[in-house]
Amino acid sequence: IYKGLRRLLKTKQLSEITVSDIKKECNISRSTFYRNFKNITEILEVIFEYFYKEYLTKKSVEQKDNELLFFFEYWFWHRDLVQIISSQNRGIIEDCMKRHTKSLNTNPYLIEIKITLMASILSKWAELKDKSPKELEVFVRSTLDKNCIDILLE
Repeated sequence: IYKGLRRLLKTKQLSEITVSDIKKECNISRSTFYRNFKNITEILEVIFEYFYKEYLTKKSVEQKDNELLFFFEYWFWHRDLVQIISSQNRGIIEDCMKRHTKSLNTNPYLIEIKITLMASILSKWAELKDKSPKELEVFVRSTLDKNCIDILLE
C-alpha cells in the first residue's frame, strides 16, 4: 500500500489522493485498506514511525562515537521517504520525533527547538540532495555552537 501511495504521489498531492485511487493502484479492496489504515495520511505516519524506531534501535545498540553523523548516515538511505513526507506534511516527521523523544531535559521549548531543527535539516537535505552525510555533519557542527549540538543529540 505504501509503494502504491508513493507511485501516486509522483503525480498528485496527498490531499488529492483518495482511497479509491489507492484501491485501484494497489489492487486491493476498500475493506483491506480500512483494516490497515484509518486514512491515507496514516500510511506515511506508519512508514515513518517504522523507520524512526529502527533508527532509535540501531542508535542504542551500536553506540556510535559520532551520533550526529550516525543520524545523517541513517537518514541518507531514506531521503526519498523524508522528501515525500516533508513535501506533503512535515508534521508527520515532527510528531513522530516528539513521541519518541526521551530527553533528559523536560523543557518544552528546548524539545521543540530540537525537533523542529532536526526535521527542518532533514527536510531541506532530502529536497536538495546536495551533501553527503559527512558533509552535512561538518556543516551542522560548524554552523551551530556546542550547546545546540548537545540539545540535538540529547
